[in-house]
Amino acid sequence: MSEHSSAGHSRRSERGFLAQILAEVIAIRRARLLSLLVLAAAMLVAGLGAALQAQGERVDAVLLFSAFSLIMIGIVCALAAIVAWTRINRDVLDAVAARRPARARAPRSRTGGMAIAIGFAVLGLLCGAMLWAATPILAIGVVLACALLACLGPIWANELSAADDRFAAILDSDDELAARFADFTPIWLHEAMARED
Repeated sequence: MSEHSSAGHSRRSERGFLAQILAEVIAIRRARLLSLLVLAAAMLVAGLGAALQAQGERVDAVLLFSAFSLIMIGIVCALAAIVAWTRINRDVLDAVAARRPARARAPRSRTGGMAIAIGFAVLGLLCGAMLWAATPILAIGVVLACALLACLGPIWANELSAADDRFAAILDSDDELAARFADFTPIWLHEAMARED
């Protein structure tokens, strides 16, 4: 009886461990998509500020080049966001079948997310203050861009902290995925469980 109980407990702990990993994969996909959208918006805002500042009595070639570069980076981030959107609904079980995914190095608590947000906000204000006298329009663009970038910390913290609840809701709403998950055992799971223990 004790052997059956031990086996059942091991099975449940494996399912819980695997659920945490799958939940994190889903959270990373969502956070990556939102981050790329934020980066695209920030680069486009900063680029627009530089482009507007360059238009005056004498066109500033350096500012125009900076504007062009920032806008191009923003467009690349937007294209990357489109690619991330197409991948967000890919089968999560297939994504972890071959090997265990690496853990995300990102804030997992509201405190960590707010620390990053405050850091970007302070950076934006400092840069804006330094640029204001010479290039006020660009200063406003930089402050707005940093304000957008400040959202990155809370985005990752929120997605990763709510990952387990979101995955549980997905399993409740998708019977096919829940049935596959119940019998899904990737080859790396037992070794990973041993390392965690």
